[in-house]
Amino acid sequence: MKVAGRVVRLIGNLNLLPQVAVLLLVLNVPGLAATQADSFDVPVKKQVVDFGPSPYSRGYRVKLSCYFYLTFMVKEYDEGQKGAEWLAILSFKEGMTPTCIQSHAVGEKVIVYPEWAGYFKGAKANLVFFRGDDGTNGGMPFVVYDSKTGSKVFEDSYYDASMGNIRTQNSPFNRLRVMETEDGRLSLKYLRVVEANCDLHREQASCWEQVRRKLELKSADMPVCSGYKNILTRWESVVAYPVEVSLFPQPVVKTTVGPVKCWPVD
Repeated sequence: MKVAGRVVRLIGNLNLLPQVAVLLLVLNVPGLAATQADSFDVPVKKQVVDFGPSPYSRGYRVKLSCYFYLTFMVKEYDEGQKGAEWLAILSFKEGMTPTCIQSHAVGEKVIVYPEWAGYFKGAKANLVFFRGDDGTNGGMPFVVYDSKTGSKVFEDSYYDASMGNIRTQNSPFNRLRVMETEDGRLSLKYLRVVEANCDLHREQASCWEQVRRKLELKSADMPVCSGYKNILTRWESVVAYPVEVSLFPQPVVKTTVGPVKCWPVD
C-alpha cells in the first residue's frame, strides 16, 4: 500500500488485461551524442512500451520507458499516478543489451516507495539521477544512484527556475548541473533548498546572521524574500544558496559564491 496521496496500487490489474504492449516507440541515437559539459548524457536508445489507458488518469497511458546507456538501462513504469509505480536500474556488459520488459531480471535494482517516489531525470557516466514526484518548499528533491552497485550515493533538493516559470538565462544556478572534474570525477552545482528555521522577511538581520553562519554563506548582503506579500504573521523562510558537491569518495557539500534566494515555507 502507498500513502501520502498515492492511490493504492493493485498489482494484479495488469495481469487481468489482455496482451498489451500496443505501441512500441523506439528512438535510436547513434552513439552517445555530444552534450554540454554540465548536462546529462544522451541515451544510446530509448524505448516506450504502451500498456493502454491508465485506470487512474483520463487521457494518460500506462507505459514502461526504458533508457539504454552503454553499460546499464534505466526503467520507469508509470500508471498515471503521482510518481512512477517503480523505477529500476539494470547493469549489463557492453554489447549485451537487455530487453525492455516489465518483469525484473536477476540483479536489477528496483526502487519503489517509500525508498523513492518520482521519475527518472537523467544519467551521467555511471550515475543515475531521479527527481521527486513533486516539489517541496519550492525545491525539487533528487537522489543519485550508482548504476554499478545499485546503491544510493546522495540525496538533496535543488532550485529549478523553470518550476516557477522564472527566466534566469545564463545563470549557472538556474538548475541542477552535473559536471566532470579534471580528474574524471563528477560534481554537482545548484542552489540547495533548505529551511531557514526563522523568518527572513520579518526578523531580517537576526535571522540572516543565523542563516549566514549556519550555511557558511559567502554573501554578506541579505536577500529580499519573495512570496510574503499577503503573509501578515511570522512565517518561516526557505533559503536557496549556491553549493558545489563532490560525490566521491564520499559526498562533500561546499558552499560557493552565487545568488541567495528566499521565500516562505510551504
